[in-house]
Amino acid sequence: MEREARALAEAGYCVTVICPEPYDGAGESFKIDWGPSVTIKWLSWTAASYVSEHPGYMGNQLYAAAVTTKPFAFHAHDLNTAYVALAAANVTEAHLIVDFHEWFSENVHWDLKRKEYVPYPDDWKTRLKKLEARCLREASATITVCDSIADTMVAELGGKRPLVVRNIPNILRNPTKDYPPLKEQLKIDPSTFVLLWQGGTGPTRLIEPIIESLAHAPGCVFVIRGPSLDLFGPGYLELARNIGVENRIILAPPVPSKDVVAAARGADAGIWTLPALCRNFTFALPNKIFEYLAADLPVLVADYAEAKSLVLENRVGLTFDPYDPLSIADSIKQLMQDQKMRATFSANTKEALARLDAKSEWKKLVSLYQSLPVGSPAKFELLQ
Repeated sequence: MEREARALAEAGYCVTVICPEPYDGAGESFKIDWGPSVTIKWLSWTAASYVSEHPGYMGNQLYAAAVTTKPFAFHAHDLNTAYVALAAANVTEAHLIVDFHEWFSENVHWDLKRKEYVPYPDDWKTRLKKLEARCLREASATITVCDSIADTMVAELGGKRPLVVRNIPNILRNPTKDYPPLKEQLKIDPSTFVLLWQGGTGPTRLIEPIIESLAHAPGCVFVIRGPSLDLFGPGYLELARNIGVENRIILAPPVPSKDVVAAARGADAGIWTLPALCRNFTFALPNKIFEYLAADLPVLVADYAEAKSLVLENRVGLTFDPYDPLSIADSIKQLMQDQKMRATFSANTKEALARLDAKSEWKKLVSLYQSLPVGSPAKFELLQ
């Protein structure tokens, strides 16, 4: 959202971000500053409660705030704000842009009874797919993050193909402080091979097979750096103890988002995976991969379409079966044992980032807005 808001503001648009506070009174304390042409309008935290209630997109408070404005366009982030924006655009005769950060109907939700993440039940999923199809048909434009999602959505749901704007992070952001190389940060012997996981932790991350792979990749130290390790770290350490690799796993606290690239430098490789719970996961193209590349790290990724294509076409890493510790260990050992391969992958990261060209991605968004006719928004069906 920040990258999009800044890109539009730099192109001359005035952007107002309407969003609920994460908790009462939190909004102003964040002191968010995305530039002089971007205004943050905080709503009560209760305005977000609808997202956890079936069908998860009936945001009355958000709608009430939206219709007090008369913008050129409403830009809905994810499907749970799309119905609000569609209704508000219908009333105010504004354009509607629906931004599918993820493929919502193909995602997972938390099942309280089973205490795990599971795909949406059929009735819920059906309602989500109907709203997605309506957005593809009625919105002035839709956006998503990769070709796999764009192609499959339009093939299965109809309508106009979403514009693909890959969420390549701003890898040139100045960190909040200087960081020594990772091994120096964590007091690891410079000759040790260090594999880095930097990002979210917990039950939807599938980190456990990576830990299990250490039993088959002697000499590799695995650093997990991310939030919620107070909740999930003990389980990771227990697993490591049970398979005899507790001395080769290090839990490190997260760093600010501005610092992730600087803090990752000095590892020998970065790793990314997700469970195959849904197509939204297997089609993922996460920030983490781009951040590893910006830190000059070879990358090891789960053998899913988008990540695999990026890594192999740019010759910056290897893939593995995300559920098979032996497959993960094999990819680790290839990098450990072949220093020439590792050096080649590392050297290729700069060329890869140059080809990916983050600035061009965000210019796509500006071009989309500039192509919208003034005074001629899309016509919407009557709300039901």
